[in-house]
Amino acid sequence: MKVGGSNPLERIKIIKKLLTKLIKKLIKCVVYLMTILNKINKIIKEKQHFLLSYSGGLDSTVLLHLMIKLREIKNIHLRAIHINHRLHKESTLWSNHCQEKCKKYNIPIIINNITIHQTKNNMESYYRNIRYQLIYKNILPQETLLTAHHLNDQCETFLLALKRGSGPTGLSCMPVYKKNGNITHMRPLLNISQDTIKKWAKKHQLKWIEDPSNSNIKYDRNFIRKKIIPILQKRWPFFIKNCSRSAKICNEQEQVIDLFLEPIVQKNTLFDNSLNITYLKKINKELRNIILRKWIIKNGVQQTPSYNGINRIYTDIINNNKTSTPKISFKKYEIKKYKNTIHLVQPIMPSMKHIILFWHDTSLPLSLPNQLGQIINNNTGMKIPYPKKSTLINIRFQANGTFYIDGYTYKIKLKNIWKMFNLPYWKRENIPLLFYDDILISALGVFVTRHSNLNFNKYWYLSWQNNITKNKNYI
Repeated sequence: MKVGGSNPLERIKIIKKLLTKLIKKLIKCVVYLMTILNKINKIIKEKQHFLLSYSGGLDSTVLLHLMIKLREIKNIHLRAIHINHRLHKESTLWSNHCQEKCKKYNIPIIINNITIHQTKNNMESYYRNIRYQLIYKNILPQETLLTAHHLNDQCETFLLALKRGSGPTGLSCMPVYKKNGNITHMRPLLNISQDTIKKWAKKHQLKWIEDPSNSNIKYDRNFIRKKIIPILQKRWPFFIKNCSRSAKICNEQEQVIDLFLEPIVQKNTLFDNSLNITYLKKINKELRNIILRKWIIKNGVQQTPSYNGINRIYTDIINNNKTSTPKISFKKYEIKKYKNTIHLVQPIMPSMKHIILFWHDTSLPLSLPNQLGQIINNNTGMKIPYPKKSTLINIRFQANGTFYIDGYTYKIKLKNIWKMFNLPYWKRENIPLLFYDDILISALGVFVTRHSNLNFNKYWYLSWQNNITKNKNYI
């Protein structure tokens, strides 16, 4: 650096000025770094093990860099996972880029490839679901998931929810901290704008991937990001922050509502997660609709039906006295009514009416089709008369006729037996029926039949694991 002026004192003054300016700049950078790191440190608190979703893009690159900096001052263990969507000709190069960066900083990385399937559904939603499935498959029990969602993402999510006509639940958008079953998901950058993230990346000369698909406005999120938000921000500079504030207010409101409604939902939810509708018929529409939403969310559904869909649950199902088996569909679910209860069902099972499974070696578990679990010969299951020698033990899912069952002195039609045990019609074909040759012996987990020619001096005990009443696919 050349310093002008012939006078030595003048030169010294200029050098002092430059040094002072440089020191101030360095101090400002250090303070800036510590401010961001402190924010992240407050969010992660006592957590020590992390799995970072690393696309190689700007946002996840900055989060990776910040976590590396945090690792220098705090004892944390960091792994990364990269999902290659294989939608771009350079996607393999992007995977290699992520691998090299992680290798440089001694961070273990998992590379997973998505197999492309044609789907009529929303592609963004499809790939997001696949991405999270792969992440959840690879995350360790002690790890916390980190994603690089930021303030602008929150604003985009808020506007997308408005477009869908969402209520306060949908407008609550993304929380910084979220529990999904046993997995903890954190978004440390959620209150930081993308401008700040970009400045950080440039200041530290970080290299990241630019995915051209992020500029494709045929996708709703990209359209909002590229076309809508710039106009709103130009008119109202604080629009993005205010969206985040509105989302936070909606979230707080939902938490308060949950506190008041949780006991009511709990009281009216039965052991099989069905909802008793007697109470719903006595209350006003607004309260009923909120309870229905809370019950659906409690059943593990992320996106509840629309406003009109919730109203239809009452008019077409709860208040329907004309149809004996009313139901409505939304997404991949169905809501069905049985007596005074409604059930959330995933209609994914093909008919098993003609299936017969032979159980030749009863010392081994018998696996059932359609993820219905298995039958095990153990000491804790249902007590059943032992089969005679050379009996062909088999499992079916359909039976005809009338039967004597324990506790009754007369024969009963199978259809009426199901009703006696309050089993909804859609569950009945999924219950394994135990046969000795062609004689129905038991509906496992439900009842045992009585036959004069059976050996009642000797018994065995059968358990049906993954019982249908506890499997969310069928309740």
